Amino acid sequence: MSQATSKAHSTDQGRKLYYGRISTLDGQSSASQYEDASQHGIDPKDVFIDEGVSGYHVAPMKRPQWPKVEQDLRHGGTLLVRWLDRISRNYDELHETMQRLMKAGVRVECTLNGMVFDGAATDATAKAVRDAILAFMAAQGEADYKNRREMQAKGIKVAKAQGKYRGRARVADYAAIRSWRAERGASIKETAAAFEVGEATVKRACAEGKTTT
Repeated sequence: MSQATSKAHSTDQGRKLYYGRISTLDGQSSASQYEDASQHGIDPKDVFIDEGVSGYHVAPMKRPQWPKVEQDLRHGGTLLVRWLDRISRNYDELHETMQRLMKAGVRVECTLNGMVFDGAATDATAKAVRDAILAFMAAQGEADYKNRREMQAKGIKVAKAQGKYRGRARVADYAAIRSWRAERGASIKETAAAFEVGEATVKRACAEGKTTT
C-alpha cells in the first residue's frame, strides 16, 4: 500500500495538530470537529478551527487560524483534518498549501477514511503517487463545490419563479443568544458552546442587537 493511501497510525510524529473549518454557521458548530479531534487524541490546545470561512473564496493563509498551523508545523509533524476540503476547496490553493506542508515534512492524516499524505516520503515512486492523488483530490474538491453552488442557484431560481423562495431560515435564535449572554455576562466562546453554534453566530446575534436598539 502506498504512503498516500496507508491508514493513519498512532506512533509519535512530533508536533500533532488538528485543523477544522466551518463555512456555514447557522445550524452548525465546531463541536463535531472538536469531538473528532478528541477521538484521535488531540489536546484542545492543539485544535485550530476557522469558523465562518469559505473553503473556496478565502485562501488558507488569509484565515485567522490556518497560519498558526503552518507556523507550528514549519519543522514537520502531523496534521489531522476531517478531509482535505477543510484546508481548501480551491484547486490551486489546496495544491500549493499541501506542497508547502509536504516540503516541510508534515504528515497529513484524514480522519474520514484514514488516508495519509506523508511529507517525509523519500522514494520517488511513493512521492509521485502521493502527488498524483493530491492533484486528483484537489480537482475533485473544486468540482464538487462548483457543482453544488450551481445546483443551489438553479434551485433558488426555480423556487423564486414559483414564489416559494423565502431565503434560508435562521436556525439560531439571536434574541435568546443575546439574552442568555447578557444575563450571565458570558463570553462569546461560552455562549457559542451553550447554544452549540459557532462563535461567529454569537457575534452576529450581538451585532444585530446593537442595530435594533
